[in-house]
Amino acid sequence: MTATYRELTEWSSAYADAGWERKHFFPHRFYCVPKCGPDGYLLAQRMCGGRDPKRMWQITLFATGAALSGLPRELFFDRDIIWHEQHFNRPGQVATADLYGDGTTLYSMAHHSDLVQRISRRRELKTRVEKTFKGWHRLLLNCVANFALAQGYQRIRIPLSAFAMRNTDPKRFVHRELFERVYDRAVLHQFRASRAGEWWNIELKDNPNVIIEAQRASEAIDNSKTICIYHDIERGLGHRADSEIAREAEREGPTALRQMLAVEARAGVHATYNVVGSIFQEVRNQIASGGHGIAFHSYNHGRIRQLGACRQIDYRLKGYRPPRSQLTVDCSDRRLCRHNFEWLASSAPTLGFDEPRLHNHLVKIPTHIDDFRLYRDQMPFDQWRERVLSLVDHHDFISIGLHDCYARFWLDSYDHLLEQLQGRGRLATFDTVAAELYLAAAA
Repeated sequence: MTATYRELTEWSSAYADAGWERKHFFPHRFYCVPKCGPDGYLLAQRMCGGRDPKRMWQITLFATGAALSGLPRELFFDRDIIWHEQHFNRPGQVATADLYGDGTTLYSMAHHSDLVQRISRRRELKTRVEKTFKGWHRLLLNCVANFALAQGYQRIRIPLSAFAMRNTDPKRFVHRELFERVYDRAVLHQFRASRAGEWWNIELKDNPNVIIEAQRASEAIDNSKTICIYHDIERGLGHRADSEIAREAEREGPTALRQMLAVEARAGVHATYNVVGSIFQEVRNQIASGGHGIAFHSYNHGRIRQLGACRQIDYRLKGYRPPRSQLTVDCSDRRLCRHNFEWLASSAPTLGFDEPRLHNHLVKIPTHIDDFRLYRDQMPFDQWRERVLSLVDHHDFISIGLHDCYARFWLDSYDHLLEQLQGRGRLATFDTVAAELYLAAAA
């Protein structure tokens, strides 16, 4: 697989001729990715009546080259700084824009830079970041214009600052000056634009000399055999009909979680932990400290009305795995996109395919085998392990599920199983798989 991107690596006089200022430029590349972006579905619905995930895109802007000099790599993975975590596992992410295409018009709704707007949390880097990336909003406009031209749109619409402010999360403190600078002054400086209701209207035919065309390039994405270990952390909630098993799972679950995390730490393995929302806050920190992926496994192991409750617990997790792989109305593409989920993991039979796919701008990840038969059928662990290894040997992608409530059937042999899996392919999280699929589909 390859990821397509566009880049501008050096300042030239052509930029000045187009009205750019040298102080606003830094070398960069950007990816045009078929996904909704942070709040992209909600904003499209509210601001331009868009409801089709297939028309939603995200532009992600990365700094490159000298712009990264002196900045620690870990800065770009700091969850307190890069709050929306739209970095696709790559350093240098600076800004993003949410887009919606409607006929010949491209709407660009939310422009933001977590890095610049949240860097005050790293005081020692604040001046360096603000000076280097002060022009992020102007470069982002050029990225949007590049995408619009490449996709054949005739016009771009950017919200007026007041319109953008009204559609910003009311829990956020809004700096009016920032919105005016990003949505009004930058647009009028960069383009010939007119007002169309609550939007700036930019006719591309009227702006032939102000858009700097970025060079198209590509990079390789790891396409080796991929093995995903995932854990459904649910304690006794998955066995409420059997009170004895449920009580045992509630009692032993915390110890099992500590032990499986310890085994993975010794092996250097990162797994995906799908956690029931009602116990999420209790276990989150110990899972996250190991560098694992974390997703929701419903709120209370129920079938409906789970997504909203999950988002009250955490707004940023990218993935959702329904209990028992039952695809209820809660798991519709639009509902998942509306609640900011980027991937869905469910059994291969329910999805209808064996390898991860990008569908309706949502990544869908099939699961292949889990430890349920160890519990239900009392299958010997060695026999189960041979089935797992056989699946791994015959598939380029395989995902293996392990429950905290069944840990007594496999935990004593977990270290050896991981050793055998590591010798057969790369172990990756569902977040990594989703990020790679999005990049592979970049336009």
